[in-house]
Amino acid sequence: MATLNEIAYNIKNIVEGGVGSDDSNLSTRQIKQMIHVKRAELLVKYTDNGRKTSDVCYQVDIATPSMSGYAYKEFLGFNNNRAIRSVGLRESSNIEASSEILPLVQDQDRTFIQSSRFMRNVTKKYASLLDNKIYVFDGDSLVSSGTLEIKGIYSNPTTVSSYVDDDTTQYPIPNELISVLTQEIISKEIVMLYNLSANTPNNQTDEKTQSKNVQR
Repeated sequence: MATLNEIAYNIKNIVEGGVGSDDSNLSTRQIKQMIHVKRAELLVKYTDNGRKTSDVCYQVDIATPSMSGYAYKEFLGFNNNRAIRSVGLRESSNIEASSEILPLVQDQDRTFIQSSRFMRNVTKKYASLLDNKIYVFDGDSLVSSGTLEIKGIYSNPTTVSSYVDDDTTQYPIPNELISVLTQEIISKEIVMLYNLSANTPNNQTDEKTQSKNVQR
């Protein structure tokens, strides 16, 4: 695996031939955004034929359940919430505290669960998704204590609470897709960017034009 900075700097180094320039139209920030977008695209294609997602793609976002719900980070756009592997509830923020994996149900199914005699007797906690928020229920009552551990594949890995920084955190993509991601970004996004910017003179071109004008 590699960090986001390692992937981005490698792409920038290849494009610039190992020679940095003040006239470069490509910033590391642009490349990182391209990496997020291309990773999402590749992972969706990677699983279209039924292939399972690799464990390295998943991250854990830590949050606190609330009566008003927790606005979770954007997940990758898989169908049927496949990007969410599990929602756990820990009794406290202590890592040694007991934890339970919550059933995840759609909001439209919540009414059935609450009215089910079997579910009422079991009185298990469960999580529900509504309006881009996660709610935790205990029977028909909302839970606002403990710590949520939401394991999933996120659209932008850097927004997840478990992500430390671009230098040390391993970027959540399988090793076998890193070279594909690099090639795709260089051959498509960056080539298009350079084609567009070719019609706009950079500093070096401006200086040459001004020099010709002075000589005349």
